[in-house]
This record gives sequence, C-alpha cells and structure tokens, in this order.
Amino acid sequence: MPATLVVRESTVGETGDVTSTPVPVIQAAGRLDASTVSILEHALMRALHSAAKVVILDLSEVTYISSSGLRVLLTCRRQLRDRHGDLILCALSQNVRDVFDMVGFTALFGVADSLDQARQIAADYASR
Repeated sequence: MPATLVVRESTVGETGDVTSTPVPVIQAAGRLDASTVSILEHALMRALHSAAKVVILDLSEVTYISSSGLRVLLTCRRQLRDRHGDLILCALSQNVRDVFDMVGFTALFGVADSLDQARQIAADYASR
C-alpha cells in the first residue's frame, strides 16, 4: 500500500478569529516520507508566498516522519526566521514527538501542545 499524506490548509486570525491578520494553518495527516513530502512542501511554499511571518503546522495526525520530512520543516523554519517569524508546530503525535526528541528538534522548534496554544504563540509574534 502506498504512503499517503493529506494536507488541509486554512488561515486564522492571530488571536484565533477570522477578523485579525491571517496566519496560515496547515494540518497534515498520514505518513510524511520521501514519497509524500512534496505535498507538505507545496503547502508550506504557498504559505511562504503569502508573505506570512508565522505558519502553524498541526502534526497531530502524522503517524510517521522521515528525514526528508524533517528537512522540509527545517527549510521552512529557516525562511520564516529570515523574516523574523517562525514555524510553530503543534499537537505532535507521539511517534513524531519521539523522533523530534531523538534528533533534538523539540529544542529547535517552537512546539505547542494544541492548536489554541499555537495561535497564542502566533499572536505573540504579531505584538513584537
């Protein structure tokens, strides 16, 4: 069975409502590996092209992440940091959290426990 990844894209206001400055929210579900990483990469590139300073990535439904998935996250984070922003990861599944802990990404990335917490972090960037 081929690996699958489903990506849903939306925006929310920095305070969680639709009336304030929109923040891209990308929700991924499935396996993030060499055969599916381009799906997430395209979604992240769309968010970057929107001139977003902060992007929220919900990984709660990602069951597996490979080194190619980690590379895409690092690349996106670097580009957002160049804008004085960040990639905020939220609701990591246990499998993904284990990988992040093992490779040291938990300390490198802003990781929120929930989408609401990620929205609050995004709002904090707006107030800077």
